Amino acid sequence: MIFLPKFLYPSPIYLILSLTIATIMDFIYPYHKGFLYKIHPVHTSFILSQKLFKPYSSKMYGFFIWIFVLLLHLFIYLYILYISYKLSIIIWIIVSSYILKTSISFTLLYEIVNNVRKSLEEKDINKAREFVSNIVRRHTNNLDDSHIASAAIESLSESFVDSVLSPLFWLILFGPIGSLTQRIINTLDGSLGFKDPMYKDVGYVSAKADTIINYVPARISVIVFAISSIIMGKDIKSLFSCWKKYRKKTESLNAGNPMSSLAGAIKTSLEKINSYKLCDFDLPDHNKVNDAMKLTLLSYVISILTSMIIIYII
Repeated sequence: MIFLPKFLYPSPIYLILSLTIATIMDFIYPYHKGFLYKIHPVHTSFILSQKLFKPYSSKMYGFFIWIFVLLLHLFIYLYILYISYKLSIIIWIIVSSYILKTSISFTLLYEIVNNVRKSLEEKDINKAREFVSNIVRRHTNNLDDSHIASAAIESLSESFVDSVLSPLFWLILFGPIGSLTQRIINTLDGSLGFKDPMYKDVGYVSAKADTIINYVPARISVIVFAISSIIMGKDIKSLFSCWKKYRKKTESLNAGNPMSSLAGAIKTSLEKINSYKLCDFDLPDHNKVNDAMKLTLLSYVISILTSMIIIYII
């Protein structure tokens, strides 16, 4: 991007190399432990926001938390990127690879969903509930097999936007710091953006910011899932029919787009009890979870490769 400083957006080749390394790192080392976990920007932004959080506080105080946590992290990582670029392009590539590794996350999500699938296939519903509780906010203690499978597919589709497509979108526009910004905003929503009285006002800005930054990528996900569906021989008409009818049924302005389109592609319904039901099919089983995993994996590969091509062209 010609309008950005070189330390933020150098040669496209360096960005592509950083993204390649980050993708490999995510595959080899999906879960951060020890020191790497403690300095992970998702972890540090979450912990800091929780320390600053005060129950029932105002929207203004919520804005203070949001802007303070975001700017603090951006200042630190902008400085590190600047110094590393001045020292050596090799150091910059290493640093930017780490930033992208912490911003774009797919392998861990995929492994958790696969564990849910295996548990359902083995009829171990308690283990399936335990695994799915790691990726959804809802209570899972009383969920049956179908609703566990539904929760897993819902999280897989929505997190594909939050953890893959959206960071890639902002990487293309603003380099690694764009991906990191999206990831921190998404984390603050996960930390504060709840609807209950304790969080409603203080989490208002965090929730709205997350909706805004993921708005376009959530809709791009429909196109990516459609391309994957065509390659896999899925019913593209079913995808768009379900998306058109049900994309606005979720409380979230964005979530209905990836969830309804993925559900339509694999011909299943997704249901959050007392909240919504998407598409006119039977509820999913472990086989539908497997179908969703295959389609999302292909979408992940397509998204990474397409991002590299766009970065190179622009």
